[in-house]
Amino acid sequence: MNPNMPTKQGAAPPVIRNAAPRSAWKVLVPVIAFAVLAVATMVFVAVRSAFSNIKPRPARFRPPSSWQEHVASPRPRSERSYPIQAAPMRTKKVKEKPSGPQTVPPEFSVPGGVFLKNFSVELKAKSSAAVIRYTVDGSEPETNSPIYSGPVPVASTTLVQAKCFEPGLAPSPTATQTYTMLDDSLRQFSSNLPLVIISAFGQPIQHQSYVPASARFINLSGQRSTLMGPADFDGRGEIKRRGYSSLRLPKPSLSFKIEQDGDKKRASIFGLPADSDWVLYAPYSDKTLMRDVFAYELSNKMGRYAARTRFVEVFVNRGSSKLAARDYLGVYVFEEKIKRGTNRVNIAKLTADDNQEPEISGGYIFKRDHDGPPGMNYYRGAPRFEQPVSEESENGFFTRRGLHLFYVEPKEAELTPQQKNWLTQHLNQFERALYGPNFTSQTDGYAKYLDADSFIDQFWIVELSKSIDAFRYSCFMHKDRGGKIKMEPLWDWNLSFGNANYHEGWLTEGWYYPLIRESEICWFRRLIQDPDFAQKHIDRWGELRKDLFAPANLAKRVDQLAALLQESQERNFQRWPILGRSVNPNWYVGDSYADEVNWMKNWIRQRIAWIDRQFPAAPAFSEQPGPVKPGAKLAMRASAGKIYYTLDGSDPRVPGGSVLKKARVYDAPIVIDPNVRVFARVRREDTWSAPTIAQFTNP
Repeated sequence: MNPNMPTKQGAAPPVIRNAAPRSAWKVLVPVIAFAVLAVATMVFVAVRSAFSNIKPRPARFRPPSSWQEHVASPRPRSERSYPIQAAPMRTKKVKEKPSGPQTVPPEFSVPGGVFLKNFSVELKAKSSAAVIRYTVDGSEPETNSPIYSGPVPVASTTLVQAKCFEPGLAPSPTATQTYTMLDDSLRQFSSNLPLVIISAFGQPIQHQSYVPASARFINLSGQRSTLMGPADFDGRGEIKRRGYSSLRLPKPSLSFKIEQDGDKKRASIFGLPADSDWVLYAPYSDKTLMRDVFAYELSNKMGRYAARTRFVEVFVNRGSSKLAARDYLGVYVFEEKIKRGTNRVNIAKLTADDNQEPEISGGYIFKRDHDGPPGMNYYRGAPRFEQPVSEESENGFFTRRGLHLFYVEPKEAELTPQQKNWLTQHLNQFERALYGPNFTSQTDGYAKYLDADSFIDQFWIVELSKSIDAFRYSCFMHKDRGGKIKMEPLWDWNLSFGNANYHEGWLTEGWYYPLIRESEICWFRRLIQDPDFAQKHIDRWGELRKDLFAPANLAKRVDQLAALLQESQERNFQRWPILGRSVNPNWYVGDSYADEVNWMKNWIRQRIAWIDRQFPAAPAFSEQPGPVKPGAKLAMRASAGKIYYTLDGSDPRVPGGSVLKKARVYDAPIVIDPNVRVFARVRREDTWSAPTIAQFTNP
């Protein structure tokens, strides 16, 4: 452990005791082995017995009884917040599409929105022959629903749905408006972040399946947003709780998809490209609230797609009461869901008819992820699930080396047997090439299957941040039609930048990739044995360090995000008073938001310094690229090793790692003339530095 790092942490360090004498171990080992086997057998029998009698139990999605009560609490009461239990699966009612022409939907006298005073809504049909039927209980208007005969009073948060029925025509599409009544406790609420209001009207928001909901997304009007401000999007859709290990936490992450009359609808929200599927991610154990956003930004700046994000503050109205302070859930990250699309993972669409080459070769999105029941993991205090596996669970597939992968898009149920077999065999062929004797071959080795550049970029953002879920869980890959396997996009980066007390996640020193198991994405251990791949990843580090990964630039961006969150983080940690206490798997526990941010910045600075020391530093030039006078001299400097250079722009290192014959060893300043391209590297033993390249021109 670096002595300069803060030592405050969530758990005491382990006590190391003296080992027993070897003679004692000779006796103890057989006894211990027998005992372990016996205990394991009993546990297996008990678990199998327990799971054989599982009965589903409905889930609850309930905030604390009052916001003020929770704020006054010395610690979050997860049992009072959002207890997660498995719920029986719900069968979604599929709306029948009308045959023939439809009548026109009714008009509302008042559009949906947020209101302070009671009012009434009038409904009007375009045709005098039409009858309006409506509901306010969340059900779909049908022929037996109440007939509209006068203004509908609105005194609490209300969902009004209406249809026109006209002889000789199919019923109209459903017209819907959501009216949110605001409690006095939120009358003056405003923020420097966009706001989100979710209304589920008494439906439990659960993990197992989506439920209908209304959503209102309110952007800034100038520098501020208010709950009564104009909506960037206001409409209906479906929502559910999302996540895996985060299901143990009281602050729920949510998936939301926009729907209208049973069909997905695309919308641009907060300036992001239009789509139907979105995520409201709830940072909790990451007390900076920014690690995911920060990592996704870095990935996008590296040229690798990651979800676009917006910080927001979220309210969830659990019933039909007025929206009140108790409904505040804190700071969230509104972000794109990983899916195929022109503005997301831009790969070809694979249909059920694509069962021959080249169509069958893509596009696929797949991932390495948890393969057990949600919430049942190494975390202490994880909720117990009555139903261990959702009926929507998918089996995924195994490669020949035992790597368990899951289909993302198309979903497993949408893939044909031929497509499943093709992707499995393609991964098997890749593994054979990677671990075969000719793995460095450009035609028969791993390069035939893997996009090495994408893997190197993900490797560096993983190692920079030491994200201890990377290459293990939420590890997304994709393969386009006719393309290679790419390691992207990033996802789930909360346990990074020092925010983990296992897998050495808190240490600024040491590589992360050797800790990955053989059953996980451990390919880098083999790839690094290719000297040209190894050099390529060193070169990429050198390139990133010049600008994007420069410590000053990273610290500046962290400060900018912290400044953006300065106001809202106070409300977030009033709602969830966890500053100063450990939320597993925290290593460092800061007493304030500023402590958490400063510790992360210090961790990043020391992490970069350690990585820099693992390779020879690139040579430093005395002159900047650009115009030079004839006869100017160029000095080069290296901290260790020899400098090799050329003056025609060729690489002094040849494939395989040896020295180019025409490369020169630097021993004194050299004369440079205009139109010279200097390419230099440092060689220390058998390791080459990243290059320093400069093009000199006429003044």
